[in-house]
Amino acid sequence: MGDFSLIPSLIVFAVVVVALIVGLSLLRRRARRRIAPEIGRAPARVEVSDLIRSANIQLVQMDDAIRDADEELQFAIAEFGPEATHEFADAIATAKTRASEAFALKQRLDDSVPDSEQRQRDWSKRILTLSDSAHALVTAQSRAFERRRRQETTAPDSLQRVRDDIATGRDRLPAASSLLETLGAEYAPEAVAPMAGRTEAAEHAFDEAERLVGAADSGLAAAPLTPVAGQVQAAEAAVRRGATLLDSIERMRDSLREAAGSRDEAVTAARALVAEAARLRDTIEDADAVARIVAASAAVDEVAHTAATRTPPHPAADLDALAAATARLDETLAVARTAQQRLDSARSALVGAVHIAESHIRTASDFIAARRGSVGTDARTRLAGAERELGLARLEADPVAALDGARRAATLATDADALARYDAGGSFHS
Repeated sequence: MGDFSLIPSLIVFAVVVVALIVGLSLLRRRARRRIAPEIGRAPARVEVSDLIRSANIQLVQMDDAIRDADEELQFAIAEFGPEATHEFADAIATAKTRASEAFALKQRLDDSVPDSEQRQRDWSKRILTLSDSAHALVTAQSRAFERRRRQETTAPDSLQRVRDDIATGRDRLPAASSLLETLGAEYAPEAVAPMAGRTEAAEHAFDEAERLVGAADSGLAAAPLTPVAGQVQAAEAAVRRGATLLDSIERMRDSLREAAGSRDEAVTAARALVAEAARLRDTIEDADAVARIVAASAAVDEVAHTAATRTPPHPAADLDALAAATARLDETLAVARTAQQRLDSARSALVGAVHIAESHIRTASDFIAARRGSVGTDARTRLAGAERELGLARLEADPVAALDGARRAATLATDADALARYDAGGSFHS
């Protein structure tokens, strides 16, 4: 019986849950109905009154930011000196100029003469732009000096890090000097010349960093609030410069080793190209092209021999020389291939061009023979020229020149036929 006493409560709970579900569903439908008409519409234009209100708010925020920055600048000058804060002062001066323009526009909006809505809109947008940019200028400078103050508070820790980095750099100097000696023995002097003096320069950089750290230590010992962040940053930069110089020696070693391997591959490729040039040369009919291939191949051969036998080696220079020589040979081969293709194409077209020229010469000759008395010298001269050009074309060894001659012969024969018919009275029928 006790279990049945819970049934009314369960029924009530179920009814409440169903009512909530139905209510939420109705609310969603209404929301969708409200939103649906807005889909696809362009954003509503901001009311001019809202623009003016936003401009007023931005003006106040900008003015407060400039006043705060002015106060911040005085503290910064006291802490770091005028030289360290000149960019801050310049930023505030620029911000004040923009603020002055913004307030002048605000005055125009507030004057007694009513302005058009478009003018109010334009001026309000300009005020917003000026206010935003002025605010951003002074805020960026204020934050920069906040960061600098944090750096000052952590200066002792930073100085210790710099000391550790200097010690690490100095520990690398002997290995770097030894590596330079090894490279100097393995490669040509010109190959390692760019690295000359780098260990000394790195040591000078570490000395400079140590001097700056010492100056910062002395300043803090004399007055714990002495600003030393600039010296710490300069010391860090000097350490980085020294480490970069030592890194460059190791990179040079890796580069020379890589270049040596690439040089060997380039020599093999160059010799293969020379062999290909020799095969192609035997198929080329153009004597000038053959001569150019021979000269370029000899240059590649010479460079490849130098690269393979130079002692001590200079792989980077050898790679450059091989690249230049093989590029010239490649270009020569390309020109030769083009020339040969041109010859083949001309040889193919020559047969048809000769037939055309013969046909035009025969037509013109027959017409003149049939009307000897009425055909003048111009037509006969053209015909003789056509016959001469065709005869030369048949004797020409160069198919390109022969093709040009056959085409000239056909043109002259056509002209001869036209002139002969004109002389004969315009009759083009025998």
